[in-house]
Amino acid sequence: MRKAFTLIELLVVIAIIGVLIALLTPAVQSARAAARRTHCINNLKQLGLAAASYLGAHTVYPMSAVAGAGHGVNQSCFALLLPELEQRQMYNSYNFLVENYALVNSTVVGTKLSTLLCQQNPLATDLNPSELVVKSDGTNYPAGSAFARSHYAANWGGSRTILGKDFDQAKSSYRGVMVTVRVMTLRGPTTCLRAQDVRDGMSNTILFGEKRDSQGWNVGGYAGSEFDVAPSPLSADSPSNRMIVTGSYHPGQVNFAFCDGSVKPIRDTIDRLTWYALITRDGHEIIKNDSY
Repeated sequence: MRKAFTLIELLVVIAIIGVLIALLTPAVQSARAAARRTHCINNLKQLGLAAASYLGAHTVYPMSAVAGAGHGVNQSCFALLLPELEQRQMYNSYNFLVENYALVNSTVVGTKLSTLLCQQNPLATDLNPSELVVKSDGTNYPAGSAFARSHYAANWGGSRTILGKDFDQAKSSYRGVMVTVRVMTLRGPTTCLRAQDVRDGMSNTILFGEKRDSQGWNVGGYAGSEFDVAPSPLSADSPSNRMIVTGSYHPGQVNFAFCDGSVKPIRDTIDRLTWYALITRDGHEIIKNDSY
């Protein structure tokens, strides 16, 4: 007759299994986090390649938004990059002659794009109603449509908040690569930028960065397709700034796509002057390879 397990033997087996689970769980979690980080890096890589393809076809980078009233403003750089992101059908279905919140565009702007969502980000990816979209002047969009979120944004090279006050005072604004056009600045009216306008070098200038949230991937400009500069690439998380400045849920770092197509993580401990230098396209700063 086969001998059964004693109670002590059963408890020992259960204890051993518990220890093994405790040992394996962190390893599994770490592997999953690494996979999600890789997915996020690949998304940024795809965005960088899309921008490079657009640059090759049009000789300029796409605008991050259009300023002014009427004539189909408020579109984002991501809408312009849809063909390069293998979304030609969505691009053809979109009406660029009307506003992004127009009912005719509601299907496109409400479509979630996996390339624009980071798997590491735990925030809900529900649609953002158009009446909750806030523009830089404090006014809201009309009701009637809703926008799919994004966890990435373009470097326009400036700040509209108190967080970036010292950058704005030292560098002025519109020093990035994809900017809102038709804006009058101290340096003249903004236009779409060419490769030769990136005078600091393609490998030293940020093109896209991670954000924890946004008002929508086709909300052009403020809190949508652009990110504002803050003193650190990884500012403290709060509902008031997660749509505006860069940030991520990767421990201690944020991933960025550069103009040369590379994707690099930047630590939250980066020297502030180096961080600001990576934002500007023509600041003439000297950046060492090991400075970030």
